Amino acid sequence: MLIFIILVSLPFQHAAVSSDKSSSISRTKNENQEPKADSPLKVSSTPWVEDGVTHHDVFNLDLKGKFANIPARTDGYDHLSTFCYPSVPLSISLFWSSASMKMDLPSQNYHVYIGPNVTSVVSLAQSSQAAWFYSQLPWRSKEFKLSPFEDACIGVQTKEEYTITLQWKHVNYMMVVVTMTGLAIFWMAPTLCRNTFFHYTTGISLGLLMSIVLLTYLAQRRFKQSLFSWVGVAYSLSLYLMTRTWLNIKEYLTEQYIHLVIGYVLVAGIISFTVVYRMGPPSNPRTINLIQWAMQFVSLVMVVMSSYHQPASLLLSIILLLWSAIPASLKSGANTQIRKRFFKPQIKLLSEDDYNTQAHEETRKALEQLKAFCRSPASKPWQTVARLRTPGRFAEFIEGSPHLTEAEVMEYSHWDYNTDDEDGDEREDVYTDDEEADAASDDNRD
Repeated sequence: MLIFIILVSLPFQHAAVSSDKSSSISRTKNENQEPKADSPLKVSSTPWVEDGVTHHDVFNLDLKGKFANIPARTDGYDHLSTFCYPSVPLSISLFWSSASMKMDLPSQNYHVYIGPNVTSVVSLAQSSQAAWFYSQLPWRSKEFKLSPFEDACIGVQTKEEYTITLQWKHVNYMMVVVTMTGLAIFWMAPTLCRNTFFHYTTGISLGLLMSIVLLTYLAQRRFKQSLFSWVGVAYSLSLYLMTRTWLNIKEYLTEQYIHLVIGYVLVAGIISFTVVYRMGPPSNPRTINLIQWAMQFVSLVMVVMSSYHQPASLLLSIILLLWSAIPASLKSGANTQIRKRFFKPQIKLLSEDDYNTQAHEETRKALEQLKAFCRSPASKPWQTVARLRTPGRFAEFIEGSPHLTEAEVMEYSHWDYNTDDEDGDEREDVYTDDEEADAASDDNRD
């Protein structure tokens, strides 16, 4: 926890130094940078009429790559410039599309106001100036995420020179990864919640990401304090430190702080593994069900939040939820019926010649396998010979002689020939040995 607090407090300690460095770097870049040539994507400010009011210094960025360059103020006062993005119609082909405005400004001396139109942005700026207390969040970003399907305006108030560019991605691969991850977690939740490796991995990850919150929870249980006491303030501070660390993670991954990050990961990981190992994986069926449902809920939230096309992503989540609620027996029966109706296997019937050829070939293979088995010690040949009436014929068969004698072949051919001749005439009924014995006994009685 001490290492975690040191990591969080480092940006405050070096704020003045970083500000001086950024100012000097900005001056050097401005001195060495040549004026940018006019580009067809460069946008100039135009009067913007909204609700009967004309607004100035408004830039319309409606195409990918369009940018606006705002020069530095000579009077030394902050000035508000507004950049608007017009939405595009909803389309399923733009399910993973994204838009953003990226600002190129070296220093942190700026204020940002985001609204659906120019009027709301100007109103926010005026409210912040009129308020006696106004504070900006410490994790301000210079890249503003926008929904491609909603109108948005961004107001930037500063006195320094900066450039803001519209970035458009037809397919944002990070959003694709989030969607696929959510689908995979939803379908694999019944298996993952019962997997020991996943249990340890999840426990260690939670220990790394939420160590200070877990320590606050343990302190609350130890001192038996209410959530509305000083523990509530501790929870708020813990969440603040976590959020600040996460949004400034790039600053901590530099050579100046990397050794502290590695130390925190090792210490927190070992402690988390020890706690998880001591508690062991859950064994209560109800606990496992709760873990499974929690994982599936998180996965559905990931699917919904992975796209700016909210109707389509919400519909996908509802379909997943309804499909999981259908009993497995009904889904299996429906799958079988669909396969039988639409995916019938093509069955090829054999002709008589094909049947005879296949019969002879399979008989030959079976006889070869039988001979190979009889030659092996596993068949116990001496015991087999002792039980046979004609051991000599068995020995000849093993050595390669046919399994039928010439007399048996002739008898079969003669019987087959006679039966064929009798097909056109009145032929006598063919009786079995038992039926012939019964018929003879009936004749003797008569």
